[in-house]
Amino acid sequence: MSTEHQRYSPDSQREAIASFAQARGYEIVETYFDAGRSGLTLAGRPALKELLADVLSGEADFRAILVLDVSRWGRFQDIDQSAHYEYMCRAAGVQVHYCMESFDNDGDAMSSIVKHMKRVMAAEYSRELSVKISRAQRHQAGLGFKQGGDPPLGMRRQVIDESGTPRMILRRGQRKALATDKVVYVRGPLHEIEVVRRIFQLFVEEKLRLGQIEAWLNIRAFKQANGKPWTTSAVRRTLTQDLYTGRYVFGKRSNNLGRPAPAPSSDWVTAPVKTQIIATELFEAARQRLISITRRVYSDTELEAGLARLLSEKGHLSGRLIQSCAYLPSPEAIDTRYGSLAAAFRTVGFEIPSRIKKNPAGQPYTDEDLLENLRRIYREKGYLSGHAIQADGQSPNRSYFIRRFGSLEKAFAAAGFNFTVTDKRRAAAAYREEHGIACRPPKAFIRLNKDGSQITNDQLINHLKRLLDAHGYLSVHLIDADPDVPAKNMYRRRFGGLRRAYTLAGYFGSHSEIVRAARARLFAPSRRAPIAPDGASHNQE
Repeated sequence: MSTEHQRYSPDSQREAIASFAQARGYEIVETYFDAGRSGLTLAGRPALKELLADVLSGEADFRAILVLDVSRWGRFQDIDQSAHYEYMCRAAGVQVHYCMESFDNDGDAMSSIVKHMKRVMAAEYSRELSVKISRAQRHQAGLGFKQGGDPPLGMRRQVIDESGTPRMILRRGQRKALATDKVVYVRGPLHEIEVVRRIFQLFVEEKLRLGQIEAWLNIRAFKQANGKPWTTSAVRRTLTQDLYTGRYVFGKRSNNLGRPAPAPSSDWVTAPVKTQIIATELFEAARQRLISITRRVYSDTELEAGLARLLSEKGHLSGRLIQSCAYLPSPEAIDTRYGSLAAAFRTVGFEIPSRIKKNPAGQPYTDEDLLENLRRIYREKGYLSGHAIQADGQSPNRSYFIRRFGSLEKAFAAAGFNFTVTDKRRAAAAYREEHGIACRPPKAFIRLNKDGSQITNDQLINHLKRLLDAHGYLSVHLIDADPDVPAKNMYRRRFGGLRRAYTLAGYFGSHSEIVRAARARLFAPSRRAPIAPDGASHNQE
């Protein structure tokens, strides 16, 4: 039943079925009950699905099914669907009886004709009811009355009587008690309104991306209207919420007869309401920026055509080539689509040359092959390190050693090298000398302020803000290079990680974004302006 009123209330159905069972000598051993469920589809009918599963499995301990009337199977728009379910039960040896119908369900011609007509009537009833409800909802929405759904952050639902006099504010999960009452949107608490306004400012004025706004909100422990942490999609919904401009828009999606679909804007119903908390100009600017940052979705055919074109132009494929290619999306997007860049490259016939699959003889590397490579590198360079392995063109990369032995240290130990801390420092010095890297003097550990007082969290964040203003980005190297800034480990202990400290200082971005920005600075040293995580200035980040 989809309503608790009239003849289809649970109690009415139980009473009618019990009377039928008693008159026919049946004992009711099981009841399948879908409370408050729509009969348009099987998807929302767990009890009906359980009934069919029990019957078809052969484990049912009953030999007949009693149904109030034909429409209780469901008001399916395909009238053969309910007939199909009834046939499945009969084929499994379980008969179906209708308690409130005027015919006996004995399979004769007349009962079959009447059942078919009843199924058509049930489907038509749903169609007519859907049209009536939709028309009534659109009319009420045009008057500014709320038509379902939870209020967004910064809004509340208020009950008003027939004359428009306010009654009460509804809490989450509460519903109005009288059918003659109406529900309208009103402004919510001031602290929620301030959060909404801040979201629009971060997006429009400070040019933060949706994911960065999500991080900003969650780090400060702000919650959505439903009490859950923020997500990127929730931020996007907030930025497109028409109620914030004092307009109630109803009917953006239609869900008639169980078929949800976007509705054309010409079918939307708009009504003015007294809820404006965002200026119309600011809301429109947010809408325009959302349109501009919406990423193009490439089809597989377009991606593969672009990769084939790049391969013909360059003779090979790599993540760096894709990054600089104007007609392909980012390497990360291609990696996500195909599972890896290697899999994407294979679609156009390019196999990434691998140093790790086979040795020079064409055979898979054995453990002894790998260990001998380490010994050779040590003999040639005088030290061992991950950098030395990467720079060697005759051996697999260091990741292969880590996967095979568990870590580089274990691999070094298996090769007969048990390096001490002094050995590691000598190897690092040899690497710097080999590559002409200047050695930075060790940094003095700052534990207290100059006056002997404890360093506060605000002071630590202010140090980062100063570095951010001076350089446009934050990194471990900047912290280590500034003698007035406490060591990075103090930030990790106080804030649980450098990324959280960066965010509190106004430098946003995921770990991968920050790493990519650092790599971009490494490979573009001639740029005057330091590169922030998305290539914008730090004020935009």
